[in-house]
Amino acid sequence: MDGIDSASFRRRFFREKRAQLERLLEQPLLLYWGRWDGPNVRALTLAEGFTRPTFLLCEAGGATTAFVQKIEVDELAPLSGEMELITYGAVAELEEKLASYLKKFDDVVVEASANFPALDRLPPHYFKFVSSIATVRECDDVLVPFRALKSPLELALMKRASDATLAVFAELEERVRPGVAEEDVVDFVLHRAIDAGGAPAYFPIVASGARSQYPHPQRRSGKKIEAGERVVIDYGVDVWGYKADVTRTYVAGGDASADPYYDISVELVSFLRRADLSAMTPLELGREVARMVEEAGLSDRERHGYGHGLGVETHDPYPYVVAKAMPWLDRPFEDTMVFTFEPGFYDERGGFRIEDDYVVSGGRAVPFQEFEPPTTLPEGL
Repeated sequence: MDGIDSASFRRRFFREKRAQLERLLEQPLLLYWGRWDGPNVRALTLAEGFTRPTFLLCEAGGATTAFVQKIEVDELAPLSGEMELITYGAVAELEEKLASYLKKFDDVVVEASANFPALDRLPPHYFKFVSSIATVRECDDVLVPFRALKSPLELALMKRASDATLAVFAELEERVRPGVAEEDVVDFVLHRAIDAGGAPAYFPIVASGARSQYPHPQRRSGKKIEAGERVVIDYGVDVWGYKADVTRTYVAGGDASADPYYDISVELVSFLRRADLSAMTPLELGREVARMVEEAGLSDRERHGYGHGLGVETHDPYPYVVAKAMPWLDRPFEDTMVFTFEPGFYDERGGFRIEDDYVVSGGRAVPFQEFEPPTTLPEGL
């Protein structure tokens, strides 16, 4: 990123997301990143990683305070004008400084959730520590909309990730052929993510023949693709922490459009594109898709839901497109939500799955390849 003011971009991003968060805050919100990944911190700051306990305390009224270990403070230095940075050395010093702030509040929202594993991020030790100082509240009402409703810059990053991913798939058509090793395809797409200026969003799935009957098969097998086999490739590029998640199914040496599952896959996508999501909940959408699959006599060929939220995680907390009741799914779609749509069918020959990423815009599901984000990224970013 030579010549690009990435610090300025991060400040712009932070201000946009912090304003969104402010509209959701009634009590202070405490975010954590340390022993394990901190997607909520990343969704606010575009930080790339912490190995020591790091906390962000977001107060109603706009104040943000970061508690960060001295050796990792540089990760938040570009945002020093947007938040107060408090450094510490030993963990005991962190807890002393954090406690002095938390004592000002009666209630604190923490990353704890009985409904969303993706939001349940606060380690037990710190949950107990914060609970000893203030009443802790679960985070669903704040972090579900914060993560599900994407800002203009988030959508621009996801558009970039989608474009990069689809460009790689455009190169795969001629590479997926009999005699090619699955592992060679894996290595190709891994390197192409880096060539595109990003990173792999997750370890790609390349599975041919009977191996593809498992939605998440063993990653590396040494298997070579054989003529006539289905080949399922599930892959995405990550740009600044924001993911794409796309799947295509090929037939080695053949035509995937002749596969018995191709027509129903196209029919389901066509239904999604026609649906008025402004008048529909994710649960209603999932149940209507399930009805169509049942009418086609294919319910026994399914092995997973129809879609999931997408953003700083490949499975963002919301929305999920499924036919069984889950928390929040009785709440309607809203513009700027992003989700995947990936009905899949599996038999002894393997799997058949087509997956694209969609943004809700004007009450409709618009694939990212057709979507123009409301803002653009700085040139060269």
